Amino acid sequence: MSIDAKRFWFAARALTALAVCLISSCHALGQESAPDQRPRLLIGADFGIDTMLGYKFPTTGLSTKFEIPISHRFELQTFSDYSIARKVITGDGRSVHMGGSVIVWISGRVGIFGSAEQSWLWTSQFDKTSLFPSAGIVLRGPSLGPGRIYLNYLIPTGCVWATSSNPCKIQSNRLQGFQFAKEGPLTPRFRWRLGFSVLRFCDQANPYQPQTGRTCHIALTENAGIRFELPVFRRTNNAYDFY
Repeated sequence: MSIDAKRFWFAARALTALAVCLISSCHALGQESAPDQRPRLLIGADFGIDTMLGYKFPTTGLSTKFEIPISHRFELQTFSDYSIARKVITGDGRSVHMGGSVIVWISGRVGIFGSAEQSWLWTSQFDKTSLFPSAGIVLRGPSLGPGRIYLNYLIPTGCVWATSSNPCKIQSNRLQGFQFAKEGPLTPRFRWRLGFSVLRFCDQANPYQPQTGRTCHIALTENAGIRFELPVFRRTNNAYDFY
């Protein structure tokens, strides 16, 4: 096993152990306050370090997110962002991400979720489109501090080698790995978010010569952001109230 593969699986086991400990601690605690069931619309700004994925420092962007609780068991989320993401090999770049998630709350504090995200990257030399599905767990409750903790695994997609039906002009990096994020409130209207990822990805190669193989690497990324919760209105007693 290569050194990169050993590092990747060590990080994977460490993050899995962290998730198990967090879930155990969450179940062991007593009753906590009821979660907020209001729909929430957020806008924000992000700052990231993605140099190990071939981007120049820093990566900055603007984002939007809509959180829609459905009863006490389900929550829908939609999100989008626009980023200045400059590739080292071209010196420029911008990207857009759009996606959605579905959370199923197993209890008041522990949930599982699935997510799908579409990415578009534009540079002066090439354009690239990628799909990033993922699945994971989300924890909430005062026992973990205010806010939420997300831990998910990014599932690799995309073509690698050319076929008669798919020329695969730009190979997928087969990006996969663990993503961790913690978010919490600054004020009733502002949130902060911190996260990091341990990812495995592969370099570009000749898609018409699979016998040459590809070189793969382990990357660590970090990101931070701030969100502002916009007032949302609902209809009550034949009138619209903001909250």
